[in-house]
Amino acid sequence: MTPISFDLAEPHGPRRPVDVLIVDDSVVVRRIMAKVLAADDRFSVTGAVSSGTQAIDFVRNQPVDLVLLDMQMPGMDGLEVLPRLLASERKVQVVLLSGTCREGSEIALQALAMGASDVVAKPSAGHFSDNFVEHLLDRLGHLVPAPERNRTPERIDEESARLRPLGTMVRAVGVGGSTGGISAIMTLLSGLNPGNAFPIFITQHLPANFQPLFAEQLHRATQRPVVIAEEGLPVRAGVIHVAPGNAHLSLVREARGRVTIRLSRERCLHGSFPAVDPMFLAMARVYGPGACGVILSGMGRDGLAGAHAIIEAGGWMIAQDHASSAVWGMPGSVARAGLASAILPPGSIGELILDQWQTAA
Repeated sequence: MTPISFDLAEPHGPRRPVDVLIVDDSVVVRRIMAKVLAADDRFSVTGAVSSGTQAIDFVRNQPVDLVLLDMQMPGMDGLEVLPRLLASERKVQVVLLSGTCREGSEIALQALAMGASDVVAKPSAGHFSDNFVEHLLDRLGHLVPAPERNRTPERIDEESARLRPLGTMVRAVGVGGSTGGISAIMTLLSGLNPGNAFPIFITQHLPANFQPLFAEQLHRATQRPVVIAEEGLPVRAGVIHVAPGNAHLSLVREARGRVTIRLSRERCLHGSFPAVDPMFLAMARVYGPGACGVILSGMGRDGLAGAHAIIEAGGWMIAQDHASSAVWGMPGSVARAGLASAILPPGSIGELILDQWQTAA
């Protein structure tokens, strides 16, 4: 899911291929998928199994970076197997393949909310066209490579983390998340009253075709107006502005003081679209001490550079705690750097923001 490209060239030599496990009850599909991946030197097929139980055992005992998981299988289906795979200490990425679940559907978004990296519609075994193969490899090529996951911070004692003072101003709130971030965002926003007079910006690592349903679910859950960010769109207080899936959400303050959306497609450190760093950097530039950044569950370190910018501008950061995170990479990197004013579960984050906003009002 997280659109971070497999740029396999490292300054110190090429990266190793990504180890892939194929899970499908059809032997034909397993053979086709293995052949497709074997033809791409970015990937190495380390195994192919026919059931969820076999997949769980394989991941427990063998090195795996990425699991291609069939949604419909006898016994445990993909949604049942997914959380067990994600609970592995190996920090695997899971892409669900479904012959019946439409990309961008509510079931697909549910899988993403549970921590899947992507959901791709799968044709029947005899209809793996060149277009599908190209589409699949493109989607897999926008996932976090193994070396990036290996740089995820180790678990630290949150009680000993160095915390900054709480912010005293809330002019805008920016929320960034990736794997496991969707459910955290919903919980966080439920702690904010719909009438809060500050804009909210959200960058969640999601493919573009999921953004409309994500925005719809945000509206249903929060009763706030929700818009997908467009170039030149005026920023409005009380509105949730969601980064599109094919560009970064940035901001500019015009001569008369009006803040508008700017979309950027410049490659950032993590190569993702959308990335959290550009949003945080823009908030620091536009809102200064009134910028409140929130970093939620996700692999890697997207958001760390932007968090530095918010702190340097006088704003403040909140990180999701380890216990409630599906992956404590992104929030852990901010906590470890001593940039967070609080490390909390999502529900408490919303309450804290509301308290600080009401205190300053």
